[in-house]
Amino acid sequence: MDAAPPASSREERVRLRRDAVIEFEIGRAPLAPNRVIAQACRTSLMTVVTVRRALDRASADHRSGAPVGH
Repeated sequence: MDAAPPASSREERVRLRRDAVIEFEIGRAPLAPNRVIAQACRTSLMTVVTVRRALDRASADHRSGAPVGH
């Protein structure tokens, strides 16, 4: 939350926090099914799928040496 821009709306801060909680749960139990992560985070299955895909892309970019965000 400290990294959020000062002008962030409440909705943006809620989304950042939700994604961070999902990322934490995925990091804690990377082999857990998306359904289990969604239940632990009290969010939708599709939200977990979206965050997991973004993490996978970031990891692949990191391994390939591609600039982050591209």
